[in-house]
Amino acid sequence: MGMARKRKISENELQFDYNNTSSDSEYSETNGKRPVARNAANARERARMRVLSKAFTRLKTSLPWVPADTKLSKLDTLRLAASYINHLRQILAEEQTYPNSSVHPFNLF
Repeated sequence: MGMARKRKISENELQFDYNNTSSDSEYSETNGKRPVARNAANARERARMRVLSKAFTRLKTSLPWVPADTKLSKLDTLRLAASYINHLRQILAEEQTYPNSSVHPFNLF
């Protein structure tokens, strides 16, 4: 079950007639559809949200203890990422305090 495909916006839909000053100038001339400028703004917002969603997906996949098929909200993803960063900071702080005492897989050989 996939997401519905978004239709591409044509060149004509992105153009806005600034010379038309009639009371309905904010609407395209075809059957009173949404304003052309609004369509362009909506397309930009959809593109921005796609980029943001991809960034959250990449962040989620970099968290080591989260299975790939786990559904997380953006807030939960940020909280887990912050927790993981804090965990890594603690490891680095302990490494600086006790340089050779920690057991690390690379130190076993």
